[in-house]
Amino acid sequence: MSQPSKLRLHTRDRSRVHLLLVLLVSLVLVLGCQPIQAPASTPDSTPTPVEEPTAEPYQGLPPVSLRIPDLALELPSTPMGWVVTEANGQRTTEWIVPLESIGWHVNSAGAGGTGNTILSGHQASGSALFAPLALGDIRVDQELQLVDEQGQIFVYRVSEVSEPIPLVGATEEDNALAQTYTAAADSAQLTLITGWPDFTTTHRVFAVADYVGPGE
Repeated sequence: MSQPSKLRLHTRDRSRVHLLLVLLVSLVLVLGCQPIQAPASTPDSTPTPVEEPTAEPYQGLPPVSLRIPDLALELPSTPMGWVVTEANGQRTTEWIVPLESIGWHVNSAGAGGTGNTILSGHQASGSALFAPLALGDIRVDQELQLVDEQGQIFVYRVSEVSEPIPLVGATEEDNALAQTYTAAADSAQLTLITGWPDFTTTHRVFAVADYVGPGE
């Protein structure tokens, strides 16, 4: 009578093993069907933009001459400094404009440089090289050429010639207007300054020329 009992026990064990295997297989299938999620991005995974280096503005070299092709003129240019003086009880600066050449303001841009290149010249004394400006011979749309100390040529075109601005008995408005012509500029331009009229100096005249490009 003991053998049938053992047989029933073996059958139950097999059933339990079979059920356990079925459960394991089902679990593997369920887990295998789960979608694989990509790892979440973090702030560190975002690429950092790289700033491109910016080119330094071209400063230009000192100009050695100014050419006015329409007038067949080539005027020598030399660096020009200033002295500190006193006027009406206030300390101010006064440019020392050369008599036999035009003067390049040493604190302005060089030839072809980014900024305002400023040249001053006499119209009634010395060689009076800027008399054409006082006489109205320099006009809008005329070409001007600056030559630097290495012989490079830079072409400008006149965009404005001011009306005479009072120097003797100038008002605050007159002085403020004159200062706009010598102010710094973001782009390359050329400013010419002289006295007016051509036989004495009671006013100032300014000519502004925009940079066109290198010349030949």
